[in-house]
Amino acid sequence: MSKLMTIDDFETFELQEAIKLINKTVLMKEDGEFPVPGIGALGVISGVLTLNEEVEVVIKLIDRVTQMTKQEYSNQIERVIDDDIR
Repeated sequence: MSKLMTIDDFETFELQEAIKLINKTVLMKEDGEFPVPGIGALGVISGVLTLNEEVEVVIKLIDRVTQMTKQEYSNQIERVIDDDIR
């Protein structure tokens, strides 16, 4: 069964915190319409970048790739879905 994960609203990601999010499915706030979001609202966290000593996550959406700081992530991601279904 899928579990929802939350991220503390600090200003920057810790490297290990960002790495734990890799391969998680996310739902964008700006595109998601409840109860059924459109396919364009779903994405997968596919990587981690460090730029100017700030850690960012890379998110692959159906129509684009984007990178986000923790603040952007907190403002734009509705939820993180744990895909580890057993």
